[in-house]
Amino acid sequence: MFHTGSTGLRNASAVRTEESAAGAELYFQRCRWCHTTTFQRLLCPTCGSTDLAPERSEGEGVISVRRGVTAADADLWPVHMTEGFVVRCRVDGPLHAVRPGVRVKLASGGGAPGQPVVRLCEEVPLDGWI
Repeated sequence: MFHTGSTGLRNASAVRTEESAAGAELYFQRCRWCHTTTFQRLLCPTCGSTDLAPERSEGEGVISVRRGVTAADADLWPVHMTEGFVVRCRVDGPLHAVRPGVRVKLASGGGAPGQPVVRLCEEVPLDGWI
């Protein structure tokens, strides 16, 4: 479940899937002091405040460049969400189309508990030309 306390998302999952809902919900945190957005932190990365307010994301973002990929997280990609935070997600779509700069939207289910899953917003041809 999602905890709505003033200190953020302690001991809670940031992704909640409602059985009756069509999609998943992704929650992030916004610092009440400097308004920086972040994902699953105890302190604001900018000012160090612990006063983080949870907010629901619209669920849209763009795949970012990934560096230092290990075998354990080979299927995870950093996604820069429209609200300004970055979250590592599993991307549901054809492997040839998953690359930096592609727009994605939050999808329901399919991932590990607490692991967001996103789907590609646009179809990309096999040869890579848009």
